[in-house]
Amino acid sequence: MAPFKSTDHEVKHDAERQDDTKSVQEGTQAANVAPGELNRGLKQRHLTMMAIGGVIGPGYFMGMGTGLSTAGSAGLLICFAALGCLLWTVMQSLGELAAFIAVSGSFTHYSTRFIDPAWGFALGWNYCFLWCGIIMAEYNNLGLVLTYWDTAMPRWGWTLVFWAFFMAFALLGVWAFGEAEFWLSLTKIIFIGAFFLCAILITAGIIGDHKIGFHYYHDPGPFANGVKGVFQIFVFAALQYSGTEMIGLTAGESHNPSRDIPKAVRSVIWRILVIFLGGIFFLTLTVASDDPDLLGRTTKTASSPFVIAFKRAGSDVGANVVNALIHVSIFSAINSAMYVGSRTLYGLAKENAAPRIFLFTLKRNGVPIVALITFHLIGFLSLLNLSSGAGKVYTWVTSMTGVATFITWASICLCHIRVRKAMALQNIPSSSLPYRAAFWPWGAYAGLVVSIFFIFFQGWTSFAPWSVEDFFMNYIVVVFFILCFVTWKVWHRTQWVRLERADLFSGRRDWLM
Repeated sequence: MAPFKSTDHEVKHDAERQDDTKSVQEGTQAANVAPGELNRGLKQRHLTMMAIGGVIGPGYFMGMGTGLSTAGSAGLLICFAALGCLLWTVMQSLGELAAFIAVSGSFTHYSTRFIDPAWGFALGWNYCFLWCGIIMAEYNNLGLVLTYWDTAMPRWGWTLVFWAFFMAFALLGVWAFGEAEFWLSLTKIIFIGAFFLCAILITAGIIGDHKIGFHYYHDPGPFANGVKGVFQIFVFAALQYSGTEMIGLTAGESHNPSRDIPKAVRSVIWRILVIFLGGIFFLTLTVASDDPDLLGRTTKTASSPFVIAFKRAGSDVGANVVNALIHVSIFSAINSAMYVGSRTLYGLAKENAAPRIFLFTLKRNGVPIVALITFHLIGFLSLLNLSSGAGKVYTWVTSMTGVATFITWASICLCHIRVRKAMALQNIPSSSLPYRAAFWPWGAYAGLVVSIFFIFFQGWTSFAPWSVEDFFMNYIVVVFFILCFVTWKVWHRTQWVRLERADLFSGRRDWLM
């Protein structure tokens, strides 16, 4: 079937694209948003910048200390390189799906539509759980960052202040979210580039009183705990990479997903190579994996490894600047978490997998207000770190949300495979796709197999020696997913979707191609 064309729509879209400078005005004038519908106010530049640096927050600047102390310099690089390859294959699959069928709920909707409604239910709540973990982690990191400066206000007081501020900003709508993410992501990228330069100067001895070079790769060595240490941080790396798939969720609020999504997906490779692998490489040159100030399981307070790099070089000014910029990243990270978490709840309600009250949106700008407030309340669980120890809480959160990320990635690849099979059965040529994933079908199958491998085998360290706590940290999310799937399937007697009858047309905006 040939894509439907409409000259009027094309003219309308061209006018919108040429008038990008009116984005704020468009956002504030969204009075015509239908009840229960989202506002399509995200532009291509918003999606591209979110793909590169949207979810780089205090988890990146603070949490890298956990990875470095657990796996060592080379181990951290190897882990992020391996998962970077996996993420690229997953994003290729998601890019093809989101550009083809742009709907709210994204891959949870695809799972319901092309796998089984019970799978969509389980995946939706799994992804909601993932972002609950992320927002808890980011508020936990906020508490850690604030301990660097002595203030009269207690940590829980600052949490309340930030909570109110983030809530007020989120109510401004998707246009505010898009603009904030664009400029804050750009700020973070510029800072990371500046750190690259400073790291070179530190290792060369220009900043500090001695040359470092590759000294930390020899002492304390490239690996902290051998192969076991590398496996222990795969879930941590997954958490740091998680959120990249939020591009799929933004497709429902994009002006032109057929054009914008592919461009955003192509930019992911730069996030992997430059932001993560480049940042980790320069970080491991300037900070030893056995530095006592790094965040670990038993620490109650800790410094960012980026701050430590400047402190060890004797630059207190640089350390204070880094800590201030980490606060900037907090705004972006929690802003993103609130957006994705609330839209996930909204998407679940759309699929009748969550209470219908989550569909309620503000008529003025389409913000899903009930879903937003409900999800943001989860951030208060971060106050658990006041009694349990920040390092221990952070380890639990990263372990559980990392596994949830692997489940999400595996489901995206499975949806991609089944959509392609459905197209073949219904005689729809692949040439009708706005964007075609690279290395099909091998990339999608590799992403599926590797994701499943990490779901079940990343927690093998809990068996040697046996640790009940580590076992639950690594596998409780798997049990949760299976229970959700089985319960929904038995209760509603759902059936696996027959691909020859799968709906390949609803939600397409082919006139924008």
